[in-house]
Amino acid sequence: MLSRHVLRALPTLLVLLVAATLLWSSSASASPAPSAGLERAGEALPALDAAPAPIVITGVLALRDEPLAPGTRAVVRADGGCLRLRDGAGTSAKVLTCLPEGSSVLVMESAQADAEYRWQLVLAGQLVGWAADEFLMPESDPAACSAAAVQQSSSRPGLTGDLPERGVGAVLWGGGTTSGVISAALLRGCSARSLWAQRAGAGGLMGFLTRVPEWVNRDWQAQYGNGIPAGTILFVVCGEENQATVPIVLSAAGAPTLVGTAPPPTIAGLSGVVIDAASGAVLYDREAHLRLAPASLTKMATAVVAIEGADTNQWVSNNSVDYRAMPGSSVMGLRPGDCFPLRDLLYGLMLPSGNDAGLAIARYVAGRDDDFVRAMNMLTTRLGLADTAFVDPHGLGGRGHYSSAYDLAMIARYGLTLPLFAEVASARSWTAQGSRSLPLHTLNQFLTSYPGADGLKTGYTEEAGRTLAVSATRDGRRLIAVLMNDLDRFPDARALMDWAFTNYRWP
Repeated sequence: MLSRHVLRALPTLLVLLVAATLLWSSSASASPAPSAGLERAGEALPALDAAPAPIVITGVLALRDEPLAPGTRAVVRADGGCLRLRDGAGTSAKVLTCLPEGSSVLVMESAQADAEYRWQLVLAGQLVGWAADEFLMPESDPAACSAAAVQQSSSRPGLTGDLPERGVGAVLWGGGTTSGVISAALLRGCSARSLWAQRAGAGGLMGFLTRVPEWVNRDWQAQYGNGIPAGTILFVVCGEENQATVPIVLSAAGAPTLVGTAPPPTIAGLSGVVIDAASGAVLYDREAHLRLAPASLTKMATAVVAIEGADTNQWVSNNSVDYRAMPGSSVMGLRPGDCFPLRDLLYGLMLPSGNDAGLAIARYVAGRDDDFVRAMNMLTTRLGLADTAFVDPHGLGGRGHYSSAYDLAMIARYGLTLPLFAEVASARSWTAQGSRSLPLHTLNQFLTSYPGADGLKTGYTEEAGRTLAVSATRDGRRLIAVLMNDLDRFPDARALMDWAFTNYRWP
């Protein structure tokens, strides 16, 4: 637990930062010799820029059983320490990072052995490297899931530590994005002016400033553009009291120009919109700001909040959600006692539109449904959206749960800037591997019927009718369309996309 003393002035922060720098330096210098396969967590090492060339299985293979099959998800079993990921097969190869106990990896199609270990090529987050496979256990093994669930309990999502409304606070981050840190701080009453953390490699301190041009933060983005790892110590400088929020500002390209003369197609829905993803420009608008029930389009916001606010490779032990108690509901199939990586729950949320997955995600990320919903509404506030209010993480709805076609399109636009969101939203199928294997399939017919389709989400309740958010890319240009209460949502979406791609010209 971090100190509970509130730091009120920047000079005090700098003293603390220097002390932290010395602490990190001494920790790094005390790390074990590189000849061992395992070590204690805490070594900060650079990322791998490119995967090594494929290598066929060679050398001594009589170490134990056959290598893990390509495509297997495995969990690190490191006796409470961490497992080195290297840029080659052997203990003399460069160490890329150290994977904590319980980390999830994807086994790739190469294996090699030496006199000490058998090595397998694995994907760990954004890194590709070699790991000694005797310290990997298939995630489908219930024992591995149980061990991972126990391990993750010591690293919870969000911010650990106190933040003042004004001044400086030191916190431990549970994993996620820079924007996720800022949102979590706002929910604590801190409007972040800047974040500070240890610079990788050369050492020293590095800052992220809010409300400044993107280029100012290029060093921070180079280190943390793909996310801030769990366990990172951050120093947050909280702003003036009159700064109620920190807006999310997306890069804006030049807007396309209407050059065609064909009128837009007529849709059956009460509301609809088409936007250009790059610029945010509205290309088609039918009552786009009308407040309506969004149904499961809500889950786009749920996914964004989860990706930004947690380490998606962490395991989630489900103790409270049972799909069998949700008759007539779209579900992933979770039962009490199940354990899956958060990443798999995101697929269960988005593909089969699992309401059970939505609840499990909310309770893992925020602890309580209400606190997670507060984070969802903070997202819409930061995006500057005026026609949305959420009351649950799945979209079954209730009094005060509403959104608009425009707001949902803007949530989708932001979500698609997050690589994992884009990956999940474009998937047609997935197999969740945890305490059980659960095959998952998308309900989005647009993905399988429209050329260039790459997302997004379907929805339905009696109140909302049939809702749909879609995206498609043609010649490098992506469009997003949202339809609300539309009985002909799939053909209407195809017609709108065809019209917009045909009648607009991009700069």
